[in-house]
Amino acid sequence: MLHSLIHVASFGLDFILIGAGLWMAFTARRLQMQGVVGATITQVAVGSVILGFAHLTETLMFLLLDLSADVNELVHRVIILVGFIFITNGLRQFAASLQALRQT
Repeated sequence: MLHSLIHVASFGLDFILIGAGLWMAFTARRLQMQGVVGATITQVAVGSVILGFAHLTETLMFLLLDLSADVNELVHRVIILVGFIFITNGLRQFAASLQALRQT
């Protein structure tokens, strides 16, 4: 019984995480920002959606594929890394543009 509740809670949280990432992406799109700020917001939003999907993918891999926990965790961490790369790259672009503005 507890095991089933944990799976339901995991799925629920996975979808909430994806929803939060999509909410961020739609909010960023509504801002209609251009240039570096727009690119930063877009990259951060894409990274957030990837992070949400990483958790759903991990849950589904445990349930549907006969992978060891080690392989599942490795795949999960690689997807998380990709999400963080998007977020970090967006913030890096923004920081570089701010630095360029300060020097002028």
